[in-house]
Amino acid sequence: MKHFCIIANQEKDPDGRVAAELKNTLRANGFQAYVIAPLVPGTDYKHAETEEGTDCAIILGGDGTFLHGAKALAKGGIPIMGINLGNLGFLTAAEQQDTEKAVRQLAAGEYVIEKRTLLSAACGEDGTEHKALNDVVIARSGFSRLIRLRLSVNGQVVQDYQGDGVIIATPTGSTGYSLSAGGPVVSPVAKTTVITPICPHMLSARPLIVSEDDRITVEVLRSSRSMEQEAYVTVDGDEVAALKVGDRVDIVKAENTISVVMLKDISFWEKVRAKL
Repeated sequence: MKHFCIIANQEKDPDGRVAAELKNTLRANGFQAYVIAPLVPGTDYKHAETEEGTDCAIILGGDGTFLHGAKALAKGGIPIMGINLGNLGFLTAAEQQDTEKAVRQLAAGEYVIEKRTLLSAACGEDGTEHKALNDVVIARSGFSRLIRLRLSVNGQVVQDYQGDGVIIATPTGSTGYSLSAGGPVVSPVAKTTVITPICPHMLSARPLIVSEDDRITVEVLRSSRSMEQEAYVTVDGDEVAALKVGDRVDIVKAENTISVVMLKDISFWEKVRAKL
């Protein structure tokens, strides 16, 4: 990799100082580097377009910035590397204070490129598909009330949940909302999908791990106090559809993946120990 673009979260790097310093550090180590328009929270990130010949995009920000920037660049197949300017930074390869060390490792070839699974969720009346690097969440829309959801895998009913909802997470997303809801930590390169109920009002509901090739369907069932808008769907934290009784969300592994650059000196499990 020789040609890098740098994309910064405007809130985390308002004056562009961190991006400019990274550009200079990359150039001092023999790389070509340029900065493109900052990522503005709340936008669709479609303006994050790279120059022809770009080998890697370095995203400056937290996990949210990384998620949105990575998906915006996924169609081009450009490997993505994150440098954490946020809080947790589970998806990023390095912390801000370690930027110079990270660049030296890139120059020395001390990195790996991991292929991360994406989920494709079809929902809404038109069956619009949405891609998730972290998770797809079906959650209740009302306040202080339960919803009923039916989970099926490959057309076979697994369980009816009563609670706040359910999280369908990639291995990459297993350290996000799924973990907070009691789901397992999964290696980001595992070939699995994690299903985690949210606050289930039933003792038999437990997280499930299925194959990444399985087709998962979540159907909204009628509850004792059903509403016109019974639930909603979020994809990587963005609300994409409202659901009523009888609506379904179909979730499968997406055809494309995202290539993520990780440094060799820090393993995933070291990061788990340090951050959790």
